Amino acid sequence: MKRKEPHCTNFTKYCRSIRLLCLFWIISYNNPIWANASRQDLTIQGIITDVETQQPLQGVSISVKEKNRTVTTDSLGQYTVTTAANDTLLIRFIGYVTREVPINGNTEISVALQASAENLDEVVVVGYGTQKRSSVTAAVSAVEGQDIALKPVADLSNSLGGRVPGVIFTQNSGEPGADMSSLFIRGVSTTGNTQPLVIVDGIPRDFSRLDPHSIASISVLKDAAAVAPYGMAGANGVVLVTTKQGQKGAPTLSYDAYFAWQNPTVLTKFADAYQYATLFNMANDNVGQPHRFSSYDLQMYREGSDPIRYPDHNVLRELITPNSPMTNHHLQLTGGAEKVNYYVGLNYLYQGGMWETTNMHQYNLISKIDAQATPTTKINLSINGRIEQNNYPGVESTGAGNIFSQAFRTPPIAPLVYPGGLAGEYEGRTVYGAIFNSGFRKFRDYVLLNQLTIEQQLPFIPGLSIKGVVAYDLSPTLNKIWRTPMPYYTVDTTQTPYEYREAGNDGPAKPIYSQDYAEEHAFTYQGHLNYQNTFGKHDLSGLMVFEVRNTRTSMFAASRNNYNINIPELDAGSSDPTDMSNSGSSLEAKQRSFIYRLSYNYDNRYLLETSGRYDGNYYFAPGHRFGFFPSASIGWRISEEAFFKRGLPWISDLKLRGSYGESGALAGSPFQYLSAYTLYGNSAVINGIPTQGIYETIEPNPMITWERAQKTNIGFDAAFLNNQLTFTAEYFYERRNNMLLPPQVTVPFEYGISIAQVNEGKMKNNGVELSIGGMHTFKNDLHISIQANFTYAKNELVQVFETSTTFNNPGRRVTGRPLGTKFGYQALGYFQVEEDLNGNNVIDPDEYPVRQPWGPVHPGDLKYQDTNGDGQIDEHDMVPIGYPDVPQIIYGFSPNIRYKGFDLSLLFQGAANRDFWIGDVGAWPFTNGASVPVTALDVWTPENPHATNPRVTPQPTTNNTQYSSWWLQNASYLRLKTGELGYTFSSEQLKSLKMQSARIYLSGQNILTWSKLKNFDPEISDSFGMFYPQQRVLSLGVNIKF
Repeated sequence: MKRKEPHCTNFTKYCRSIRLLCLFWIISYNNPIWANASRQDLTIQGIITDVETQQPLQGVSISVKEKNRTVTTDSLGQYTVTTAANDTLLIRFIGYVTREVPINGNTEISVALQASAENLDEVVVVGYGTQKRSSVTAAVSAVEGQDIALKPVADLSNSLGGRVPGVIFTQNSGEPGADMSSLFIRGVSTTGNTQPLVIVDGIPRDFSRLDPHSIASISVLKDAAAVAPYGMAGANGVVLVTTKQGQKGAPTLSYDAYFAWQNPTVLTKFADAYQYATLFNMANDNVGQPHRFSSYDLQMYREGSDPIRYPDHNVLRELITPNSPMTNHHLQLTGGAEKVNYYVGLNYLYQGGMWETTNMHQYNLISKIDAQATPTTKINLSINGRIEQNNYPGVESTGAGNIFSQAFRTPPIAPLVYPGGLAGEYEGRTVYGAIFNSGFRKFRDYVLLNQLTIEQQLPFIPGLSIKGVVAYDLSPTLNKIWRTPMPYYTVDTTQTPYEYREAGNDGPAKPIYSQDYAEEHAFTYQGHLNYQNTFGKHDLSGLMVFEVRNTRTSMFAASRNNYNINIPELDAGSSDPTDMSNSGSSLEAKQRSFIYRLSYNYDNRYLLETSGRYDGNYYFAPGHRFGFFPSASIGWRISEEAFFKRGLPWISDLKLRGSYGESGALAGSPFQYLSAYTLYGNSAVINGIPTQGIYETIEPNPMITWERAQKTNIGFDAAFLNNQLTFTAEYFYERRNNMLLPPQVTVPFEYGISIAQVNEGKMKNNGVELSIGGMHTFKNDLHISIQANFTYAKNELVQVFETSTTFNNPGRRVTGRPLGTKFGYQALGYFQVEEDLNGNNVIDPDEYPVRQPWGPVHPGDLKYQDTNGDGQIDEHDMVPIGYPDVPQIIYGFSPNIRYKGFDLSLLFQGAANRDFWIGDVGAWPFTNGASVPVTALDVWTPENPHATNPRVTPQPTTNNTQYSSWWLQNASYLRLKTGELGYTFSSEQLKSLKMQSARIYLSGQNILTWSKLKNFDPEISDSFGMFYPQQRVLSLGVNIKF
């Protein structure tokens, strides 16, 4: 009989006990009653806010770390989640630093998130889709909508300046309705159209008049990898505008408004009446003529005691409306439920002009609905409308004979307006009448943008989806112009009281009326096939799009002359056929395209992408309508390598990337492969009857094609200290071929038509972009951030047709130089008394005469360099003397400070390597009897031999008005473009008002400017200075959310 083993028996009993205990624990853990008791689950509540603005954040993701449990904040920033007392909350939101917060038994956890200088998980809008910033291998820059809405601008194109690296811009006017900027992405790369393609919500559209408050983001695509999906329209870069969508949550109503006052940044200053008369007498002295103004006249002008007989007018300053008003009101409603989100925005903008007859009214409405029709089907419907009314005087502000031309040419001694509003005149011109009595120009634009998008997930293949987009855009315009007589008056001062008599008319003898109506219909159809999936460390995504775009435009215009009654309607005009005019035109265009993109990402370290477009356009002849525009790019995220993470943990991200590819640009006007003909009235008499004829105007070119741009880009992205400091550097090079040029050949007159343009131009453009951003939040609630960028872009003409003049003169050749290089004579200074031998020549150091061919010269006249040494100053002595109009350097920096409820945001922008030539009435005294700019008062005299201007004469001499370096001005500048000081009220302060948030602010635009260019705004667009100046805007605003 075996002996018992008590030890084993006890061990067995012990094991059974352990098994029973484990079974009981498992049952208890899965029982809700026992589970709550053992895990001590808590219901945690809180509010997520922005650390800078103290405003609640909607849509923030709060998840329990390492558990499949996630909630999002509502419109008040509130959330509720249930989990264990010892768990950790993971709080994520795009554009903010991710936070991990241990619960530690707390039931209320509120967190203030800090904005990230660059969030690598942020989604960036790219061509036909989106990508994570960390996986982007192309040159893409983005601006958030909240930064755009800060600027009180009427035209959205003015909001990008100084904010986006690579975007070079010039704003040429401040006139309401005409104050848009010209944008150049990475400078100028072609002799043709230089403006970028603009895409709004995936469809080619104009964005300048969109409501800034409705913008979610703007992306700027710059290299081949970014623009290749846009084929023969992407060579000049692409601007992608994304408008806001509805957000899930309770309805939120927002109201934003500002009231602004506008004044010119620079209003050209002219001499007063006494200065004008004194200088005119000096001019007469210099040519041996008697004085025009007596000493008594001078005294009366100085005293100003008789403004009727001795007027002294500052024409521009007396006619403009100071502090012209501007106001904007925006109402926004957003919200949504489980399956439907909505967004509605309504905006009204009024902008007054420099005179009361100029103003602009604009109404914008945008509405969007996003619906989750089924678990795999999404539907989006968007309707965007705009009505814009621009009102102007009958005489234009800019152009030949415009208001500014008349103002510049009216001297201070001319009567401006007599009592009772009777217009004065000078040499048959009345600037007062041009502004107030010339009739009107009324331009009305209507825009209706409709878009339907349906997206369907295909569950039988994970990650595969299809999307269909249908867009219909309608854009009618109606323009009415009513030109009336502009009578002017003279005064008879021998009568008591003075008698005013009508002396003439500066307009048509009888009213003239014209009206035109145009409309454009644009249909866009897109079919998308998308795929995205992850296989372990391999991330693969693909996109294919088939796109069809059809546009139809039509125009009708009519005019009538010699109205006998003041009724601006076509049927009220003269019935005489010679007083009638009608015209019309129509155009259709079609485009067919296939787009693809394939992206591969291994372990978030190695990135590879290829994209392209097979594009066809009816611009060109059959057989020459389609082209292929491919690109490829690679990236290496060095910061994700194990050795890098161990050695340099303070570097958050480091990525090298490069791209190469081709894109295109439509060259010239459409259908140049066809012969162009013009109808000619009564060109022949057949059987005694005048018969209309037809004749060819230009020969066809069936081989005409698009411009082709070969783009190379190398980029470097870095982020430090948990993305609180970021840096990006880019080098770019572009070669543009097939630019359309007119041949420089002479054909016999008998040939009768013009020679067709040919695709023979070549050009290159290269440069660098730099951008840096940094931010830090201190413990005392002080937050400081700064963004800065720098762009240098220089182009060179490689192959163009030289003219006979430039071809035979190496110093004048444009080939090998930047487009728009300024050529002229190199001014050496003045002829001085001791240098002038006989009034016709000067002896140079080598003791041979150099003649200037524009008549006798005298002391105080300009002398020029004999570049080729032939003893004669002529066009062969012209050399490059200045930079082009478009600046080669653009930079900007934006410091921002927030402390408790206060915030201060500034934006500085600047330009360099830009020159401008100022002449005519903008620089020379008495040009055709015009006024005298104050910059022209410092003139040469024997006692003032180093003056800034030559000797003065009653009419500028030909010798002194040559295109030379003397009149070239440095138009570089630094400008405080915008500044905003705001205060956000705390939640406690708003409780009784039932507001979610409220903020008031004081804002300014074009606040300060530092420039060597005097008497003109440095973004001047007219060599004579006769343009509508930019405006300095001061505004007071409020943002309220309910």
